Amino acid sequence: MSFRQTILMASVMVLLGVIGYSGYRLWDIYSHRAQEQELYKQLIVYRPTPQPWQVIEDDITDLAVVQMAHRPPIVNQSILDLQGTHPNVVGWVSVPGTDVDHPFVQTNDNSFYLNRDINHVFSPAGTVFMDYRNCYDFSDFHTLVYGHHMRNGSMFGTLREFNDRAFFDENRVGYIFLPFETYVLEIFAFAIIRNNDRVVYGRHFDTYEDREYFIDYVRRVALHYNDIEVTPDDRFITLSTCRNDAANSRMILVGVLR
Repeated sequence: MSFRQTILMASVMVLLGVIGYSGYRLWDIYSHRAQEQELYKQLIVYRPTPQPWQVIEDDITDLAVVQMAHRPPIVNQSILDLQGTHPNVVGWVSVPGTDVDHPFVQTNDNSFYLNRDINHVFSPAGTVFMDYRNCYDFSDFHTLVYGHHMRNGSMFGTLREFNDRAFFDENRVGYIFLPFETYVLEIFAFAIIRNNDRVVYGRHFDTYEDREYFIDYVRRVALHYNDIEVTPDDRFITLSTCRNDAANSRMILVGVLR
């Protein structure tokens, strides 16, 4: 075999290798997406819905007293059912107008669920999870919930839509469902920050002044901001996801729990 024939044969082998690897990668991506979609179909049946207060009208004139006296306890039974088979589940997060509609989990670190689904099976999409440092009952001043920015829009992929001011203005509400509580998430800020931001990702809210600083900081760094009434006595949640076009930055959506 001549030198030229050898080079040609080697080139063909390299080309076939590239084609084979590309085919494998496409199959792998398709397989994981199909796996993710099938799991989502299984989980979406556990999605709770807000429960209206049932007010019994009687001779009491103070409507607020009537509401509190006759409001049944909130029990999101579907969350309890899901916890029966998946003990790490904390609750469900939903942002109408987006594809953010997932159960979220918590474990003793922030890495376990990065590339594992809710069944602990490898998955590039991972699972939406709560920061391990937070209290599972959302009693903290600031709670962090993370999700991957998937190109197909799954997990927290559609948070990118909040880059658009019109979309931000039209989508101001989310929900946090816990086993015995349902919170309305009043969205008021969207920002792009560094992945090591010490204010958002830190845990320094011990004093009233620290909490005031957090609120002011979010206002200052926000790309879009809705000037609603918030105070250091409120509780806040940040939904955080990465940016596919910038490895060292994060997109965050911040809301106050009501």
